[in-house]
Amino acid sequence: MSEEKEMLEGYCIDSHIWVGNTRICFGISEDKNEKYPYMVCEYESKGFLFPVCDKMSCFDDFSEAVSAYAEKIGGRARELEQKRKEIGLDDVSCLTPNDLVSVSYDMSIRNKVVAVSEQSISHGYRDIAHQLYYVDGGFGVEANSRGRACYGWSLYTGEKCRIERPDVIGIVPEEKMPDFAKNTLERILKEQKRKREERDAR
Repeated sequence: MSEEKEMLEGYCIDSHIWVGNTRICFGISEDKNEKYPYMVCEYESKGFLFPVCDKMSCFDDFSEAVSAYAEKIGGRARELEQKRKEIGLDDVSCLTPNDLVSVSYDMSIRNKVVAVSEQSISHGYRDIAHQLYYVDGGFGVEANSRGRACYGWSLYTGEKCRIERPDVIGIVPEEKMPDFAKNTLERILKEQKRKREERDAR
């Protein structure tokens, strides 16, 4: 049985790659009368149920299309590298369980900085920056809970997020936390304190 072809905007996806949270696609039209038979596009994964095509370009020349495809991949790769430099990441290696305080399901991880496994992160983001989270809510943070959801903040972006308890490989000791993570955590804790004080003052 042949695999079902993936179609996007009338083009059959011939090749694709994820770079971080961006999928870059190269497609070929099956319509022999199509004036521009080659397509290159990218879109970001932001929780969409279905892919939303963005920055789509069509070509009548194969080599030109392949060059555009390669340039998009290279451009996204350079963006990832630049972002790592901006936060001072010289060593992007992920932490391993040997670097961490081990956790079991009979332990709470509420109000802890934790690391998720490298395997739970998409290939373009497999670095320490995308591994660290401060969690303070969700059934998954509790000891002996059947829940999996842990809510908190990414210490890279500072944005609220959800991670899964089975992906957590340990609690991060302070000496293993990069400076960018310490700075983000400090901002988060200050904001939480400010909100508590506002609630108490009402």
